[in-house]
Amino acid sequence: MRSSHLLLMVVINLAWGLNFIAAKYAIDEMPPLFATGLRFVLVFVLLLPFLKIVKGKMKHLISAALIIGALHFSILYYAISVADNISSVAIVTLTNVPFATLLAVIFLGERIGIFSIAGLVLAFAGVMILGFDPGALEHMEDLLLVMLAAFIYAVGAIMLRRLAGVHVLNLQCWIGLLGMISVLSLSYFVENGQLAAIEAASWRAKGSVIFSAVASSIVGHGGVYYLLKRYPVTTIAPLTLMSQVFAVIASVILLGEILTLKMWIGGLLTFIGVGVIVFRKRRKTVDANPALPETE
Repeated sequence: MRSSHLLLMVVINLAWGLNFIAAKYAIDEMPPLFATGLRFVLVFVLLLPFLKIVKGKMKHLISAALIIGALHFSILYYAISVADNISSVAIVTLTNVPFATLLAVIFLGERIGIFSIAGLVLAFAGVMILGFDPGALEHMEDLLLVMLAAFIYAVGAIMLRRLAGVHVLNLQCWIGLLGMISVLSLSYFVENGQLAAIEAASWRAKGSVIFSAVASSIVGHGGVYYLLKRYPVTTIAPLTLMSQVFAVIASVILLGEILTLKMWIGGLLTFIGVGVIVFRKRRKTVDANPALPETE
């Protein structure tokens, strides 16, 4: 993997890690589906100049946008709203890595070597040590929702891998448009007090929605879609494990949680595991896959 792409991956993980905190701030003051819908509104408005019809690909594009956008985020934000522990939510989202890896091997014919498997296992073990609270088992229903959201995201990643020839920002705008329509419609029927909530919301909550739209969606997810056009899912998915490390660090700084020895050990193992995956791939080839053209 190129150094510039690896740096982009770090930025993506930082945005996603901080977004767990942002989502918590937003959902504390707004209904979860409504907050998700506002995120999509901002994404759509900011990227509207890039919105274009892609002939011959709209059916696949719309399906991928609904799955990875509206469905994934609606379930995840609802799970965050009912979960007692954000750290547990962040940790369980890492299950998208084995899901995506398994689906890529089955449906895309991708291969994963013994060193990458070892790195993945090490990183997975590190994240588990880092933040999985045994007490979370008492809230298994909430965590199963998070796991479902992770699986849906993995399915979307496989669909995006097959969606060549669509510009990243065009794809993001479609996700914003379809997410805005579907999630806000659902919020209208199942939630209440949306307008009162946004009027009463603090600038921290409103700023969190903006951060989710710009940093997590446009920069974070847009960056991953860009990289998925150039590397196998089995290369990109394990690298997203770093976001859980950043999420725990952010919870310590912003939420006042205590950084324990377990967190230090888990974080170190995670970075070692990710490092094994990155440098093993880099040693084998500079680019695992040739770049796919980004045409309109």
